[in-house]
Amino acid sequence: MTRSNKTQRAKGQGRPAWLIPAIIVGIAVVVVAVVAAITGNRREPFEPEIAGAPRAEFDQTSIDHGSMRFNQQAESVFRVRNVGDQPLTIQGEPRVELVQGC
Repeated sequence: MTRSNKTQRAKGQGRPAWLIPAIIVGIAVVVVAVVAAITGNRREPFEPEIAGAPRAEFDQTSIDHGSMRFNQQAESVFRVRNVGDQPLTIQGEPRVELVQGC
């Protein structure tokens, strides 16, 4: 057996090329799972501000889009949070008041 045949045989019997990347990915998945398990249970207990009824609380009550042309679309986002201890149900379309300036 020549020296080149021994080198080729030794390389062929070694570990597969995908083994080290697979181990690294496996370790990363385990680390992410452990971090998610630890931080996932850290919710603050809910303390209702209103007892016996639901109540909606908005992060903002008005938005000024500035000067806009007629029929120009605008999008606004409001965050609604129930601060009561009963279920909050929003039925139908919420009322929106548009104020037109001069």
